[in-house]
Amino acid sequence: MSFRKIFLLISAFLLAGIFSSCGRNLGYSVLLWSNSEHEIADGTLLKVHIKSNISQVYVVSIPGSKENFEIPLWQATEPESKARALKQQKRFSDFEHTYASVKLDGLPIRSDAVNTSKQVYRLREGEIIRCLYRGAGAAVTNGKGNMEGEWLRVLTETGTYGWCFSHNLALFQAEGFDVSAANQDSSIKTDDVKGEVNGDASIIRALIAKKWYPESFANMIKVGRIDVKRMNPALGFSFGIDIEENGDYSSTGFAGTAVLNTENAGGTWTYTDITKKAEKEYEFKGSNLKMSIRGAGSDTMILQYSEKGRPKQETLVALSEDIEALLENELARRQSELKRIAGAGPVFKSSNYGTIKFNNENSVTWTNYKLLQPGIISNKAIGSVTVTLDYFIAGSLKSSYDGVITMHFTGMEEWH
Repeated sequence: MSFRKIFLLISAFLLAGIFSSCGRNLGYSVLLWSNSEHEIADGTLLKVHIKSNISQVYVVSIPGSKENFEIPLWQATEPESKARALKQQKRFSDFEHTYASVKLDGLPIRSDAVNTSKQVYRLREGEIIRCLYRGAGAAVTNGKGNMEGEWLRVLTETGTYGWCFSHNLALFQAEGFDVSAANQDSSIKTDDVKGEVNGDASIIRALIAKKWYPESFANMIKVGRIDVKRMNPALGFSFGIDIEENGDYSSTGFAGTAVLNTENAGGTWTYTDITKKAEKEYEFKGSNLKMSIRGAGSDTMILQYSEKGRPKQETLVALSEDIEALLENELARRQSELKRIAGAGPVFKSSNYGTIKFNNENSVTWTNYKLLQPGIISNKAIGSVTVTLDYFIAGSLKSSYDGVITMHFTGMEEWH
């Protein structure tokens, strides 16, 4: 491994800190497509710091937050003033969280809301598109008269904009951040789903026996990026019932104390039974807690409750994975990567940025870094550094860099 690769990955991270700390701002954008990786819903206002045409990403943050992250360019509107972005946000509000599944293979997206205008994209049957707003367009006929529907401004998952007539679109409201999962659920036929929740005590028992975790856990597992600071085995939802201990509930009903614990919410509810209110909808009697079950395998739960008079909602998923084992494996992987980097040196020198010496995989001594002070490294920092591997490198950078390491300087508590 070359010094350039090692050192530039460190420099890239430090420079990212400069951009965020100096308040560099290209404007504001509106998120157009819900982002499951970062758990933000469409319609969210974003502050844009950097635009990379090479990587095809924006570096953004949610106003009021110091955490920056990347999103694809196509997922957001062009950066502009906050006032203009808020007008855009309002324009999209009528179709907030609205997506559509295509019912006709080859359905065209057109440049204008006229059936004779240029085709800019041909949709596949079952493809998911985002509905942005309606437009006043020309009526569409089929030889027998005008077809039912309206012209919608739409966005594909590949970033193509255009107009599509809604007659052959099945619109649905996305639940949570995983748009594909929401659509799959909307197309499920109850009679075809094995284990579909139907109010039977045995099905409720099966739900109680599952391990329910925050939706973000499933997203981390899906993309193979385990955030050890966020994937806490103590987080999730419990019905507060021990199935094995209490036996058959078919005649006695269900009673217990439910517990919810996530990064942003928590609460307990004592209830006397779980009763069915509608298809896949349940309530916990004696409390304000309600439950909706989604997914072909009944593996997604939406909890609704009120707190100080305000309605709240949390999405949980049933996971079969051993969370503690996932965390152990991820920590071991990170330690192995750090050991590999340290072993490639252990000393790396730069005429401009000084000398980095790995004492071991978690300890570094950095000397002669004056050119990086005080803009990047605080004057209070001492060259004794603790090294961790806290971030995942973007796919667009993998060909140039091996990864991103975090360096915690003694005397420097935070990036500036």
